[in-house]
Amino acid sequence: MKEIKILHLFPRLLSLYGEYGNVAILRKTLEDAGCAVTVDDYENGELNLDGYDFVYVGAGTEDNLLEAVRRLMPYKQAISQSIGDGKLWLATGNAMTLFGACVKRCEAASEALGCFAYTTSIHDNKRYLGDVLTIEAFGGAFVGFVNTSCVYQGITAPLLTLRLGTKLGNDKTSAESGIRVGNFYGTELIGPVLVKNPHFLGHICRELTGEEISVDKNSYAQKAYDVALAELTRRIQA
Repeated sequence: MKEIKILHLFPRLLSLYGEYGNVAILRKTLEDAGCAVTVDDYENGELNLDGYDFVYVGAGTEDNLLEAVRRLMPYKQAISQSIGDGKLWLATGNAMTLFGACVKRCEAASEALGCFAYTTSIHDNKRYLGDVLTIEAFGGAFVGFVNTSCVYQGITAPLLTLRLGTKLGNDKTSAESGIRVGNFYGTELIGPVLVKNPHFLGHICRELTGEEISVDKNSYAQKAYDVALAELTRRIQA
């Protein structure tokens, strides 16, 4: 039996939009496939990344996001090393902000973890939101929703390309969305993304186990995805 250890960063501090569902469905899918899964939570204090196969962090309010940066700063070297060594990470919603070079808000700039060179600007008086549909990636098109005040500049390795909501990409003027560097995946899609996109859930499971693990085509998750995909595709074609 394969053992998988998952670390969920800030399940209370960064807990908007039901993002805990990403960890819940990943755990259930792996357990159904015969894996022994351990999930540990981190909120504050000493952070040790050793021994974990997957690290997840979700979306939060702007204030909580900056608090998360503050709590993680003592471990920025360890986090960068973990990403560089190929540990599997997933950051959803505005959690991408944590990993850039700096965060700009109200004309003030503060340091972020510096794992990547991009910058984040938080626009407190502006929301960028709407349904999105992407070009196929990892076995299917992504369906989801964006609701953020964050604008990212300098991301050179986007995760996805948007077909619907093409002005909701990283810089909010183009269709390039998210980031992928090695085994680090970052996406602004919320909802949560693994629940809404079974093909991506299957991809993450394969990365963790080295085995083909797919979601049952008759599952509720797959049926919900099929409905959302058809509706969002119809909007493009209308």
